Amino acid sequence: MTYYRLPFMLLAVVNLLVGLWAGLIRAGWSFPGTSLVVHHGAIMIGGFLTTLILLEKVVPLKKNVLLLIPMISALSLMMVVPGYYHPGLYLLIAGSIGLLLVLSYYLYLYPRDVSAFLMVLGAACLVLGDVMLLQQQFYPSAFPWWMAFLLLTITAERLELSKFLPVTANNKKLLMGLLFLFLVGVAIPFHDYGKYLSGAAAVCVALWMLKHDVIGIGIKKEGLTRFSSIALLTANAWLILEGILLMVLPATALSYDMLVHVFFIGYAFAMIFAHGPIILPGVLGITLQPYHPMLYTWLLLVQGSLLFRVCSDAVSNPEGRKVSGIFLGVGVVLYFVTLVVLVVKGRRVSDHGAANRLSPE
Repeated sequence: MTYYRLPFMLLAVVNLLVGLWAGLIRAGWSFPGTSLVVHHGAIMIGGFLTTLILLEKVVPLKKNVLLLIPMISALSLMMVVPGYYHPGLYLLIAGSIGLLLVLSYYLYLYPRDVSAFLMVLGAACLVLGDVMLLQQQFYPSAFPWWMAFLLLTITAERLELSKFLPVTANNKKLLMGLLFLFLVGVAIPFHDYGKYLSGAAAVCVALWMLKHDVIGIGIKKEGLTRFSSIALLTANAWLILEGILLMVLPATALSYDMLVHVFFIGYAFAMIFAHGPIILPGVLGITLQPYHPMLYTWLLLVQGSLLFRVCSDAVSNPEGRKVSGIFLGVGVVLYFVTLVVLVVKGRRVSDHGAANRLSPE
């Protein structure tokens, strides 16, 4: 294990915990830290997800100085401290620019790699979203750009991991066209007519993934491969629902709550659950992929809680939103706790096995 990377991972975890706490307050719980509510989205997107993606991309470059970039992104959490909102926001933007530069370097190394191009495009959307937040001081203005960031990044990851599949050039061009339509919807602007175009494109991207990703193959296997495939299936189902909701929901506060959480929890976090057993060991420099059937429990708890929240929003049930928030947060935390336990246990078994091989008979 590469222990010096642990503090950087812990910074991401701190952002996750603070973001979840802010989400509970936003859901209606009277917990300390009311000022966190406003910045819930920035903490989760910038402080946690951007930091996590940065760690995943910086570590393989094997240049320790680059670890300063995810640290900058994680320290954007300062925006929740009274009097430090703007410094924290500048750190948020600096972190997103850092991600853009890191991914641009990957594109420089692999100029013909579609995945690398999509990641750069996604990072550019993240920068735009953060800058719009600075300019307009209005989170819904950043929301569609953050959506585009994650959709492009996740799609790029899936293309990279599924590159051995026989997907034709025309089908890849179709996917690129759908992603382009999503971006057009975000830009024209999103909260007017753009959401209809982006919604239709999101549905089609999910259907494309269901047909061309490894989901069908993986579900037939066992262990981690099946778990990841089920998480991927769940994520794309939420993406289809997100697209439909974008096209049919009126512009209300509860509708906005549904749209945000269906995408960022339903789609994005299901993808994190699918990739977590690969990403976490990779960041820590460990060659194992942790798995235990208990991971299904946390996946089911998070997705079931989100479904309950969506239903509560649909019928304007504030108590339902509060209860769902608790179970959702518990599910996310216990998923990561389980991964850490499995990694530590697997590392100990590996070290013990290595010691036995080196010992004289």
